Amino acid sequence: MKIISGIKTIGLAIAIGVFTFACSQDTQNATNAEVDEAQTEMSEANAEMNNEMDELDNDMNRGYEDFSGWVRTNTNKAENITADEYRELRTEYKRKEAKLEAEASTWDDATRRQWEETKADWKRFEDKVQKRLGKIDDIDVDVDVNRRNN
Repeated sequence: MKIISGIKTIGLAIAIGVFTFACSQDTQNATNAEVDEAQTEMSEANAEMNNEMDELDNDMNRGYEDFSGWVRTNTNKAENITADEYRELRTEYKRKEAKLEAEASTWDDATRRQWEETKADWKRFEDKVQKRLGKIDDIDVDVDVNRRNN
């Protein structure tokens, strides 16, 4: 029993010594300096990450704004567009729409509303063109009548 009591006493003395060392002014100053340094590094890392996120948001918004401008420019052609031009525009629209639709989940609510308005503008354009030109098929057949069959 005396051995166990002696071990407990030595353990308690060591614990008190460690805590006393941890509470000394020099240790506190060193610890505070390390904490300050870690906070500074975290602040710098957060600032860098925020800059990268801002750049990414700007790139996504720029992509949407470019597309929106393209839609506005081309929807103004509804009265004069030919069937071939319409097919080309529709193919280009579908390609660009698919690319932006994949990114749309990361947009804010205002951008999503604008995106829906842009798609509605395109739908009105398609309706005008199809009303003027009739139903336009996606298939554009180019037949070479001079081709020789071997």
